[in-house]
Amino acid sequence: LQALDFLHSNQVIHRDVKSSSILLGMDGSVRLDDFGLCAQLSPEQDKQSSMVGTAHGMAPAGSSGAHGPRVDIWSLGMVAVEKVE
Repeated sequence: LQALDFLHSNQVIHRDVKSSSILLGMDGSVRLDDFGLCAQLSPEQDKQSSMVGTAHGMAPAGSSGAHGPRVDIWSLGMVAVEKVE
């Protein structure tokens, strides 16, 4: 959550949060990886219109047009559900 908070506070969305993007360290640390699809937002453009990412964890808003940081939160929730199952 801290990694996404950092990205979002700097007007960046990850757009591809998935299980393989979350790394677990031997010390129990959790890190976010795979920043290749990140998008820089701006105050004038607080949403991104291009649709990219892994379809399995893609938020409904991502497939219907412009999206912002909420898609990362949705995808993180999908990862949590996947891990619980």
